[in-house]
Amino acid sequence: MDFSLSVQDLHESNDKIQGFHGGYTLHFITKTRNMVKQSFQYIQGKLLGNGRGNMSSYSEHVLDCDNQSLQHFVSNSPWNHRPVLDHIQRDVIDAVGDNTNGSMHIDECCFPKQGNDSVGVAPQYCGRLGKVANCQVGVFLGYVKDSYRTLIDERLYLPEEWITDKVRRRKCGVPWYVRFKKKTELAWEMIHHAQKKNKMPFGWVGMDSLYGRDSWLRNKIATHGMIYIADIPCNLGVWLERPKTGVPPRKEAVRGRNPTREKVIEGTDPMKVRDLKDQLGSKQWYPVFIRDTERKELWADMACLRVFPSEDNSLPGEECWLIIRKDLKDNEIKYQLSNAPAEASIYRLA
Repeated sequence: MDFSLSVQDLHESNDKIQGFHGGYTLHFITKTRNMVKQSFQYIQGKLLGNGRGNMSSYSEHVLDCDNQSLQHFVSNSPWNHRPVLDHIQRDVIDAVGDNTNGSMHIDECCFPKQGNDSVGVAPQYCGRLGKVANCQVGVFLGYVKDSYRTLIDERLYLPEEWITDKVRRRKCGVPWYVRFKKKTELAWEMIHHAQKKNKMPFGWVGMDSLYGRDSWLRNKIATHGMIYIADIPCNLGVWLERPKTGVPPRKEAVRGRNPTREKVIEGTDPMKVRDLKDQLGSKQWYPVFIRDTERKELWADMACLRVFPSEDNSLPGEECWLIIRKDLKDNEIKYQLSNAPAEASIYRLA
């Protein structure tokens, strides 16, 4: 791809980077240390490096740079990352914040590792490799508005084995107050912080099926007055009509305590969404414009139904939309749940 860059463009880009960095310098100054120079060198190393790198490779491309100083800046320097992330969120709000067309999205990224001393590393599913492998997992919050997209927050997932291993925690500097949290709990922390702390404007929250299948996260978002659009796996169960639930009476011939757990006592078992798809008539599918691509417009057949999803405790949840999207390009099927109100343009959100 030809960008037709000139020498003047390169000089102006450097000025713009310095101007951008200048707005963040106060976060790298403490009472005893000033790490402003190292913070800018780190940015230069990221931009000048070819692919993934480390502090040694960054120092080779940046003038008057010492790799040990950069490593200290990243690993041991006392500056706090939280104000930097909050500052980024405020800048995103000023640049592209939108209460209607903006959206926040939850996803994770895995980082394969060889050793055992990187914080949070453990044998766990690695999406980049498509299998269980030794890796770290980060949960990320992104912001999207039209063609603009950026990351605005992050959390490192710590498996339970890390939480209980006091020796390794002390060796790697994991604070004593850190407790085990599921990935969905980390996701909610970021969503709630962005909304409460920085008043992040957005129309809905999106997530892939790893997070969308968790009814706790979906309900948490809904109870705080937010709209979610969550990918779900094809085997998630739903009801078209809410079944009757209650505590079943104890059977006369059975000894023991009276039942106390609520169950479905009348109605059919939930239907898998992949089976529901095959029961839809041709009039229930609608062609919907998705976006422009480099070659042509992208359209997809979509169907929307009101359903009651099966919760983790096998009880029906609150009524919501089931969105089934059939991509005309490769005929893939995508399933989503959304709590958007009935009058909302659910096709546009999906």
